Amino acid sequence: MLSLVLRRVLAAVPALLGLALAAAVVAALAGPGWAPALGAALAALPATLALVLPALALGTGFGALLGVMGGVGAVLGGVGPAMPGFLLAAVFAASLAKAPVLLGLAALALPAAAQAATLADRARAGAEDTVLLAARGRGMDGSALLWRLALPLGLSAAMGGLRSAVAGTVAAAVVVESLFGSGFSGAGRLFVEAARAGDTGMAVAALAGLCGLAVLLGALGGALHGWIDPRARMA
Repeated sequence: MLSLVLRRVLAAVPALLGLALAAAVVAALAGPGWAPALGAALAALPATLALVLPALALGTGFGALLGVMGGVGAVLGGVGPAMPGFLLAAVFAASLAKAPVLLGLAALALPAAAQAATLADRARAGAEDTVLLAARGRGMDGSALLWRLALPLGLSAAMGGLRSAVAGTVAAAVVVESLFGSGFSGAGRLFVEAARAGDTGMAVAALAGLCGLAVLLGALGGALHGWIDPRARMA
């Protein structure tokens, strides 16, 4: 697992270096304070990571479970395209003032769960006449079939779409951090405040940090996908 993670992260290093170089060049051209801008963007990334990572983990895991179970999972997957994270964040911020942390996590986790439910449901349907049918023929059913076969299949399919979920979640995190007040002070909020103030260097540095975070999380998600499903290691 460690070697797989290292390979995926090393593969993302050129993209991360390119983003850092581009941010440094633009920030330097924008003014003399490029070094503090990059430092502020890096310092704000852990707060964004603390918001994005739990939302992705909860959304992907819960969505995959619902997807292989059918019923509610199918409904969740069906309405998923109609509820992007930024829209949910705006609705929650406008209508519900309490528990901003939980609402922010929910706004990010629900779209990830919807995508995971859709992919997991497709994987279960594709295996219904093959792997799952053979397992039932051998006497496996109920919870054993769910936890030992259906859920791993669903998780593998959900992890295969994690890169798009990461991109959507990081983008929605910018809206969540902006709308839910001082409870969130990550790179997304820094980007919006810098853009409003006309601070190009700070805005570009924050944007590059967000893009780098998405690249890194996508690489780690690819490693996790390869660990869950060895067939994905060759991708």
